[in-house]
Amino acid sequence: MGDVDGELPPLTWRSWLVLVLFVVATFFVIRPAAFSLPLPGRRQTGRRLWVNVDMKLAPWVAILLLLASTAITFRREVVRGFVGGDGIEPYAVVILIFALAYICISLDESGLLSYVALLVTRRWGGNGRALLLCFYVLSAAMALLTNNDVAVLCLTPIVCVFSDATGAPAEPFLMAMFVAANTASMALVIGNPTNIIVAQANGVSFLSYTAWMGLPFLGAAAAGAAVLYATSLRAVPRAIAVDMDLRPRDMVKRVWQAALGASVLVACLVALSVSSLFGVTVWVVTLPFGGAMLAADIAIDLWHTRAAALPPSTASPPTYADDGGACDKASANGSKPHVESAENRLDSAPRPTPCGDCGDCATAELPGNGAAALTKVPARPVRRWLERWRQTAMLRLPTVVAVVGRLPYGIIPFSLGMFVIVEALTGQGWTPRLAWALRRMCPSATAAVFAVGAVSTAACNVLNNLPMTILFARAFRHAEFAQVDAATRRGAMFALIIGSNLGANLTLVGSLAGLMFQDIARQKGRRIGYFAFVRWCAPAMAVQLAVSCAILAAELAIKKQ
Repeated sequence: MGDVDGELPPLTWRSWLVLVLFVVATFFVIRPAAFSLPLPGRRQTGRRLWVNVDMKLAPWVAILLLLASTAITFRREVVRGFVGGDGIEPYAVVILIFALAYICISLDESGLLSYVALLVTRRWGGNGRALLLCFYVLSAAMALLTNNDVAVLCLTPIVCVFSDATGAPAEPFLMAMFVAANTASMALVIGNPTNIIVAQANGVSFLSYTAWMGLPFLGAAAAGAAVLYATSLRAVPRAIAVDMDLRPRDMVKRVWQAALGASVLVACLVALSVSSLFGVTVWVVTLPFGGAMLAADIAIDLWHTRAAALPPSTASPPTYADDGGACDKASANGSKPHVESAENRLDSAPRPTPCGDCGDCATAELPGNGAAALTKVPARPVRRWLERWRQTAMLRLPTVVAVVGRLPYGIIPFSLGMFVIVEALTGQGWTPRLAWALRRMCPSATAAVFAVGAVSTAACNVLNNLPMTILFARAFRHAEFAQVDAATRRGAMFALIIGSNLGANLTLVGSLAGLMFQDIARQKGRRIGYFAFVRWCAPAMAVQLAVSCAILAAELAIKKQ
């Protein structure tokens, strides 16, 4: 790389530190770990603080270390990581994801998605292989209208419940659902956060994006269905017994609320299509629709719970005799003291009991190594006030509380943190070197499509697809890569979209959807191993990548003529 050093900024110790911490942070994103730290002054109880270094914390630990070492500065890398640059707006990506996620999760809470899934099961349940394709199409349709994360979030538990009810193996249906979601997500800009990043960085409109990616999506979807069907023949039974007494209509909680949610989603998609004609960014379009769905849910919840009133025993927070006196005592007949019930908490959660020695604390029984340790937990008025509001919100706004609790909050610290680290890589000379390497891999448009498609797919499973896309999008914007012709730049750009979507179908660590999919399946009693996932999905992904890249190369060749 001697000629590179003459053309690009030299590498320093800061450059290498940024690269090392980027790799370490990415490792903990893929493989989270928990560490315990002793609490000072608590040696007698053996209490320790457990810290989970995962996708939410790992990037920010790296950023703090880089700031402390002066490898980066707050005003340059951190601020620019938030507000963006070169056509990439991190805050816009987060707003769009949350606005669309709220609409889709609200639609799921209404029961409409379960209704569709049960309707498909009843119609095709007698034929296991036909049902496999139906779940594939259903997942693709949902990801097409929403995004891959929402499709995985909503359909994974439904498939697991279907398996429990029928006795059919869950793995082939789960894999078909997952592959379809990550394939259909490439069709529209809103299908994947990686699509949004690439489109924003290159000024691609909603309609122009769909025109280019429509055929590659259809080719990849057909190829994936064919390969999965062929490889799942032995695992999927020919006939599956389905309880025909189950009625799809019973899945819908409120018909008109489901209809309203579907209307908001369709209107949002239409507005996104029209907005590209006027140059309006996608987050400006989705935010009002997300706000409208939230307002509608609040109004509907308040209307249906208007007659509800909490009894005094449940409406009030835990009370005590007085703020400065002793805690309430149990009655002489052995009744329990007036303390908040902990039935809804995990077994390991603190359970309040009266301490009997002060009025400002309750005693929490903490699980230990065979012995219970007692510690005083503040029971201040603010805490009781917050608990009362929480109970009231759950009673009066059940839909809103449920939807808000399911939003993907982890994507905020993860995405913004990775934006900052990628900004540091750019400032320390690594992104220009990636641009230099990509330029030499892309001598023509056809070569760019296959080279970038393959490299980005592999990089997804090393870096995860979101930070990979940020890094590659920065490299494509660099002056080193800008030396290639327009057709080659276009081919590399859309090949990056293909790789960032299909790369998630190679291993579980290729995307946030894969990590979420594994966690939901584990909660439902299905353990999807790393290599088991590869055996199921890698053959389909390889064929999909080849077919979609070939279609994209053909589109570029026709456009050039």
